[in-house]
Amino acid sequence: MPKDNTNDTAAKSGVQVIKFADPANDWHDYGDMPGDRTPGNPIGQHASVWKSDDGRVTVGLWRRDADFGDLLGTGQCFDFVIEGDVTVTDQHGRAHVANSGDLLIYNEEDEGSWEQPGPIRKIFIHVRD
Repeated sequence: MPKDNTNDTAAKSGVQVIKFADPANDWHDYGDMPGDRTPGNPIGQHASVWKSDDGRVTVGLWRRDADFGDLLGTGQCFDFVIEGDVTVTDQHGRAHVANSGDLLIYNEEDEGSWEQPGPIRKIFIHVRD
């Protein structure tokens, strides 16, 4: 297997590899969200790892313990679940289950609930108009 030259080449080529566990990630607490119905409001954390020049696209990492609340998003949302699972129940009562390795797509106009029985780690992409 080739040597990982991520840190050596990123500045020269523009190619980046973002590692979830990298201590250089700038994690921010994300708690007390509107619609959060989890007792004790466990704090989630997010780290934005890339933004477009015009600020419309954000790519980031997300981690949080078990959670139940309203489905919340900004713009068009793409959540790639790395670890854990989540059930989103839409406004029509249909359950949509995303497990590790799945992509969940929704937008800020979608209404419903978000329920994850345990910890989750995901990569998110938010696209705003």
